[in-house]
Amino acid sequence: MNDNTGAPLCGVTHTDSQHEDEVRARLPSEDAAVDAAAVFALLADTTRVRLLSMLAASDLCVCEMADLLGMSQPAISHHLRVLRQFDAIRFRKWGQRTVYYISDNETGETIKRLLNVAGCGRKQDDDEERK
Repeated sequence: MNDNTGAPLCGVTHTDSQHEDEVRARLPSEDAAVDAAAVFALLADTTRVRLLSMLAASDLCVCEMADLLGMSQPAISHHLRVLRQFDAIRFRKWGQRTVYYISDNETGETIKRLLNVAGCGRKQDDDEERK
């Protein structure tokens, strides 16, 4: 094993310290990196991705989501609680029903874009029909 502590891995002396300082200035703090990793972990669960995909298409109550995914209502509620903690989704009361929807904030909009990029969001044909 080579012990190249202090030496660049690529074997080239890095002389552009201004460039390195610019990159270093853009690095998130450890706390910010932990927060970002938590958001990515939130989206790493297939059930939560499916729930967000459904909510991107329509506002739904827990019983509808449980039926669509073939899961128990307590299991769905657990996932919804996690999504609410990150302010990815919100809910409103409609009579005795609680209806969930994707938040109308930066987090919600980012999730919608990520779902579209991943092919899990609304289809382009759906967008044309809604116009």
